[in-house]
Amino acid sequence: MADLHFTVQNGGPQTTETPMAGELDHLPDSRQQQSNAAGGSAAIEYIHAKLAQSSHPSVIIFHILFKGLALMVYMFGGWFVPTSQGSQFIIMTVFIILLLAADFWVVKNVTGRFLVGLRWWNRVDNDSTTWIFESAENQPINAFDRNMFWSILYLNPIIWIVMTIFAFIRFKLQWLLLCGMAVALSGANVYGYYRCSSDQKAKFEQMVQRGATQSAMSMMPSMLSYLSGNPGSATNAGR
Repeated sequence: MADLHFTVQNGGPQTTETPMAGELDHLPDSRQQQSNAAGGSAAIEYIHAKLAQSSHPSVIIFHILFKGLALMVYMFGGWFVPTSQGSQFIIMTVFIILLLAADFWVVKNVTGRFLVGLRWWNRVDNDSTTWIFESAENQPINAFDRNMFWSILYLNPIIWIVMTIFAFIRFKLQWLLLCGMAVALSGANVYGYYRCSSDQKAKFEQMVQRGATQSAMSMMPSMLSYLSGNPGSATNAGR
């Protein structure tokens, strides 16, 4: 009989492992990360381009810094500060008052002098207080610095007034007092720099009027000689 030979192959069908549905949720979305990174870099480049227009970029940052921090603590500080036995209000109030005081001092003594060439201060004598408003003479002012200074200076008390209205509507009397303090400090800087700017405008108008008067006075003799028909001028004209 013929021998029968059988060959057995152990190679089975190839299978590939597929991740479970739960594992797919933990896989990083590279495209989302790339878009977030691109958005963050675009924002940084935009801020850098804006600050490049300023003559004093660090002063611009400090002009915004303490205002923004005070508002952030007021609006979001409750998420991070414990609420046990009224300690939340005390801690937040201390931080906000310190930030408001720092902003008041920086704007009054630093940012106004560098960004717009203005400064205001008061001098206390025996029984009287003298308010002094100063403006720098012949100081070139960067247009971007000027616009940023005045826009943020006016916007800050407006935001705190809105916060005051909301605190009044919600009957939050303790926050109402804090918002009132913020309005008072920011409003004092607005008033002081408005007075400085008004004095600067008045000085400019006086300078223009003085220049116009001097020009008119210098032109007066030639006009009189022309109208009176001065022979000397006629002879010179004939020559």
